[in-house]
Amino acid sequence: MAQTIWIHKLSDPKKKAEADGMDYICEHLFKGVTQSGKLTKVNGWNPFDTASSKDGSTYRALFCDSCAKNHNNGNIRLAKEPVLV
Repeated sequence: MAQTIWIHKLSDPKKKAEADGMDYICEHLFKGVTQSGKLTKVNGWNPFDTASSKDGSTYRALFCDSCAKNHNNGNIRLAKEPVLV
């Protein structure tokens, strides 16, 4: 069974620019943003143009290495709270 990957929407245009134009980031990168206030490019920077959920929706998302390794079609879930940074 595939691991669920939670993604958070980037609402700030500056954060989207920092994320190479991706609209969403994985939970692990989200935690880093909330702790440091910025999204820094490090090892483990994996943009996906077509990360997909069970219902077939696709998202432009940025994943860390762990999430990128575990990504399979259909295992993406949207987090309920928006990114406020």
